[in-house]
Amino acid sequence: MSGHPDYPAAMLWEFVRRSYLAADGLWFLRCEEELGYGEALRLDELVWRTMPRLQARRARELLGLDGNGLEPLLQALGLKLTAEGHRFGASLTDGELCIEVTECPWLEAIRRSGRDAIAGDICGRICEPEMALWAEQFGCAGCVFTSRLSEGAPCCRLAFRKG
Repeated sequence: MSGHPDYPAAMLWEFVRRSYLAADGLWFLRCEEELGYGEALRLDELVWRTMPRLQARRARELLGLDGNGLEPLLQALGLKLTAEGHRFGASLTDGELCIEVTECPWLEAIRRSGRDAIAGDICGRICEPEMALWAEQFGCAGCVFTSRLSEGAPCCRLAFRKG
């Protein structure tokens, strides 16, 4: 076979997105098998405390964002959340950015694997610090989760404030 067929962009996008989610899940499971749940979660935390810096830098490049603040943060996080397959809405006021995530592919993957019991750990130890680091990359004061899908709420509600 020479060359490559023309695949629709949506098909390629879905393939890469699902592979990204699967690789993360498989990595965690293998670490857990070898090292136990606690150590796997600790290592996952280390990874997800580095990823926001890398993703934010790349989002800035792709979107041509130069400054800091809530609006550039919203644009960059919008790219990340959309790329990962989240369903979300956002509102931006003078001093606060509120993002409401109504569907989370990470939580859906956890539930599909029958591991609902770890969802709260993942949100508290991975998602919350990850979003705080995203805020930091844009000079904002941090992120507070005021509700969580993993606890049965209709959405994860994230509040970001100016730095």
